[in-house]
Amino acid sequence: MGSIINALLIALSLIVLVALVLIIAGVTSLGQLSDYVASAINSTSGMLLTSTVPPYEPTIGQGQNFTYNYSDAYLYNYTLGLINKDRANYSVPPVTLSSEPSGQQHADSMLENGYFSHWDIYGMKPYMRYTLVGGNGSVEENIAYRSSELCGVLGCRGNINVTSALAQMEYSMMYNDSAEHWLHRYNILNANHTGVSIGIAYNSSSVYLVEDFVDNYISWRGGTPGMQNGYVYLEGSVKNGYSLNNVLVSYDAPVANLTPAQLGMAPYNDGYSYGSVVAGVAQSSNEYYQNLTTIVATAYSVKGQSFDVAFNVSNLISEYHAGEYTIEMWLEPSGTSAAFLAATHTFFINSSGSQFTPTNV
Repeated sequence: MGSIINALLIALSLIVLVALVLIIAGVTSLGQLSDYVASAINSTSGMLLTSTVPPYEPTIGQGQNFTYNYSDAYLYNYTLGLINKDRANYSVPPVTLSSEPSGQQHADSMLENGYFSHWDIYGMKPYMRYTLVGGNGSVEENIAYRSSELCGVLGCRGNINVTSALAQMEYSMMYNDSAEHWLHRYNILNANHTGVSIGIAYNSSSVYLVEDFVDNYISWRGGTPGMQNGYVYLEGSVKNGYSLNNVLVSYDAPVANLTPAQLGMAPYNDGYSYGSVVAGVAQSSNEYYQNLTTIVATAYSVKGQSFDVAFNVSNLISEYHAGEYTIEMWLEPSGTSAAFLAATHTFFINSSGSQFTPTNV
């Protein structure tokens, strides 16, 4: 009799614990979440997507290859359906899957190394990683994490339902984001975004989600953005309906390796910025930037949708020395003054003032 009572008490405790987890996740009722999942499934045409997962999902340890029971396409399209359903609800155009692997790279890194941060273990922020994987636009990152309902002082037990966890995370970022000043929600609903690089990493007890929203408005030419002998070269064309508004340079101190423990503390456990804006590029000596270093371009040509810009950052590097110098390209939609950050490119400068490409990402 005692064993039966104990079993009932354990079962009751688990039910209460699951309910608490759902409340923390921002889900006020199971019906509310199931309706949300169902609507996302129905919004993804051409694919049969369900919230059922295999009974076993692989545990991934340090140094092991990442192999998942689900195909990337299945989970990517499932998550894309969640995102585009949210955007459609607010009359925002859908985004497409981006070909850059920045999202998956960061999700894998967080799972394998046991941390949760926009920074990674090499000290790099999203826009730096985006440059290194070949991104040519701009990127704004959302990250989320869910663990098994059966986690406690003795660790985690039981398998986590991956698709349900993804739905919970998307729901929380949309409707339970006040603690983050609704920045995740704003990112999901930003009409300037054209694509998203999705990253999903999981084992039997945890799921990490990365949404790297990207803006692709520029077609680059001539091997640019590029840097040679201290000169930055930018050549390409912008989409119809947009024009080049501004070119800025931001600076970050040299990246350094970070431990998972460090990544769990300030400032790495919060949002990120594009470094400190330190300079602006002027078309001629008749223009200048207040409170910023003004760099007069050696070439600044804008003809129709095409542009050709060149400027010297040698003096800037002499002032700030080693670090990450990120070029920011701001565009302006025709008929408005609402400029937005449409492309970034980070140049890595070492202590000798030379450009280099990190190989640890």
